[in-house]
Amino acid sequence: MSLKSASTDILMQLANVIGQLTDQDYARPLPVLSGNTIGKHVRHILEFYELLVDSAQTAQRGTAQHSIALLNYDRRQRDLRLEVDTDEALRRIGTLDRAIHHLDLNHPLHLEADLSAAGVPGAETIQIPSTFARELLYNIEHAIHHMALIQVAVRSDFTTLVLPAHFGVAYSTVQHQSH
Repeated sequence: MSLKSASTDILMQLANVIGQLTDQDYARPLPVLSGNTIGKHVRHILEFYELLVDSAQTAQRGTAQHSIALLNYDRRQRDLRLEVDTDEALRRIGTLDRAIHHLDLNHPLHLEADLSAAGVPGAETIQIPSTFARELLYNIEHAIHHMALIQVAVRSDFTTLVLPAHFGVAYSTVQHQSH
């Protein structure tokens, strides 16, 4: 399976579950999620993906000298519509999936992080080299992690929902369990 196909698989699993929820259930604070909602986890996943896609578009608009994309996951917009509107979340998943299939995964980028925000004394903003392939893999793994939390919420509070077979389970775990 290619990296782009793996991303599609993860996003379609997520869309499958979102499509089974009402907006009310999607936005309901759940004790099992410490008062958070499935919608908040979905927003978080999608905004990471959007930052990756947007960084590619920013690099394409730059000059040849500045064609290396800059990606900073801390600069999320935190679009609250994604937390409460399942139709908006599904629309954005489709848009993201199409955009990911147009990414040049070999294109370099700089990943930026502000370590001072984590309370590290004397820390500063750093940039480290990466690629779109590496960051897409990170987004897949990040999504699976949050989907595992969503799985717990679904099994606890929405027992009639049907989860995809490996929803919220890492590919390495699926492979290990099949042997």
